[in-house]
Amino acid sequence: MPVLEKQHLVLFFYAVTIAALVLSPFLLSVGMIALAVLSLIRFQVGPRVFRVAFDKEAIGRMLRILRYPPFAAVTLFFFIVLLSFWQTEDFGYWLARLRIKVPFLALPLAFLGHPRLEERQWQGLLYFFLLLLLITAIGVGLNYWAHYEDIQLMLKQGQPMPTPRNHIRYSLLLALGVVSGGYLYSKGYYLRYPWERYFVAGATVALFLFIHLLSVRSGILALYVALSFLAVRYILVSRRYAWGLGLLAALIAVPVAAYQYVPSFRAKVDYMRWGLIKFQEGEGAAYADTGRIVSLKVGWELARRHPFFGVGAGNLQHEVDRAFEVSYPQLPEPLVPHNQLLFVLAGTGIAGLALFLFALFHPLFYRRNYRHPFLLGFYGIVLTAFMIEHTIENSMGVGFFMFFLLLFLNRERGIEEGPLADSSPQAE
Repeated sequence: MPVLEKQHLVLFFYAVTIAALVLSPFLLSVGMIALAVLSLIRFQVGPRVFRVAFDKEAIGRMLRILRYPPFAAVTLFFFIVLLSFWQTEDFGYWLARLRIKVPFLALPLAFLGHPRLEERQWQGLLYFFLLLLLITAIGVGLNYWAHYEDIQLMLKQGQPMPTPRNHIRYSLLLALGVVSGGYLYSKGYYLRYPWERYFVAGATVALFLFIHLLSVRSGILALYVALSFLAVRYILVSRRYAWGLGLLAALIAVPVAAYQYVPSFRAKVDYMRWGLIKFQEGEGAAYADTGRIVSLKVGWELARRHPFFGVGAGNLQHEVDRAFEVSYPQLPEPLVPHNQLLFVLAGTGIAGLALFLFALFHPLFYRRNYRHPFLLGFYGIVLTAFMIEHTIENSMGVGFFMFFLLLFLNRERGIEEGPLADSSPQAE
């Protein structure tokens, strides 16, 4: 029986967290708590050995977080909300926002406490992610086939196709699955048999096609933005301009073809167009897009009236409620701004937004990480999501953003620290 060490359990709970992001919010909490606990201890457990103690080297890395600038930068997402306490009137809402942001403080420390992630381990986790998405996509597709008429009617009424958990989060995961699969194929990855490379390619194409069948606008738009970023990167790196322009042309042609030949995609596009027409006619109160559009108008008005420090992160919902009551009483539900940047601007002003943008982009530009195709594609997905919703204002959005970003940064930390990092028995 092999000896069980810290690295083994960390990898296991990385996989648990990936599964949780797709399937279960409860499992996500379990995975995150386990990863936090594992950052503090080291152990060896086997037939003739049982050693458990605090991991002093890991704790030392956490205390020296400023030596790892990208990890330190993302903690600012927590402090932006914390430091707005002086404006707060609704402490209940402020504490709720602060609780959502706690992972931005805890998870960078936890990942620093984990052993460095080797390239093949990281790629193996992406492979598991790809497999899990393929299995769930097959299940969703079979359910659509079995209940075609009912689900098609739901789509025409603006309702989503049934998916594991939230359909928007699931569509963003699918977009990242396509990026992950493309990256693995480009690296020639396989777990055991060389023919798995073709399986990776097939699974990636299958997810690309399936996301059009699912017809969630957020995921489709995020995917195409990510692929556009990667196409531009390909043009600049390879200087094969004809091929690159051909890829960009294909990215334009595929949605047009999907509208013609994919009934679920056409139903969603038609519903969106109808909702926009009704909004322009002043009759869109019953359409979801109307509330989102109005939330942007309200958010911008609040930001314009409180430009430097916003209305306060803890006061945002109250101010939005009041604005909807005064100006849009016909809408059934007051919505906070469905744009992450506008959400931050309205809540914490230019000062908060400046810190937010630094925290967001520092990991991308640190040591030119934007050159890595996975991270570039990931940021394309994240930035798109930020433009159309307040992505990191709920636990699943925070988990999606933080987990994959920190997983990449932990891989990069391993490269920077070199092969001897975390190699001593004390570190393990």
